[in-house]
Amino acid sequence: MDNRIIQVELDVDSITEDIVQRFGELTSEQINWKPAAESWSVGQCLDHLIKTNEIYSVDINGAAKGTRGFSLLEKISPLSGFFGKLLIKAMDNDEKKVKTSDRFVPPSSIDANVVELFANSQEKLKETVRSTAELDWQKTILTSSFMKIVTYSLADAFTIITKHQRRHMRQAERVMKLEQFPGRG
Repeated sequence: MDNRIIQVELDVDSITEDIVQRFGELTSEQINWKPAAESWSVGQCLDHLIKTNEIYSVDINGAAKGTRGFSLLEKISPLSGFFGKLLIKAMDNDEKKVKTSDRFVPPSSIDANVVELFANSQEKLKETVRSTAELDWQKTILTSSFMKIVTYSLADAFTIITKHQRRHMRQAERVMKLEQFPGRG
């Protein structure tokens, strides 16, 4: 198997293991607790990641199967490298909040089995990664589902996905560390 695919799968597996270990034993109350109305709960962070996995997978699978058309921006892609690097860097900065599109905002109440649903979503993501074995990861350009003028390479997409997941894992951990978190102490 291609080393790129192996590396992304290892990253995805590591994130999944960390999520299951950190949040797998939480109660429904803990999954849904949030410190303020405008903040996200642990469960909302995970639900958001499930939604983004689904969206990325549709776009990437379409590219892998050759069933999606490429936009003019994807064909020309003058700033794809710039946008990819910018998004990757943004994922490492927890201090800077990024507002998500309404379609990626999780509902206020999350099912207690969200960790299991996330793990299943990660398995599907790995299938998506494997589907790209025949693609040139640098030359395959995708348009962001979040901002239609932003394009980046498939290689950058996989880095963005895993860094985005780690960003929201850290966000969920910060929620759990709060003094008011149910069952803490």
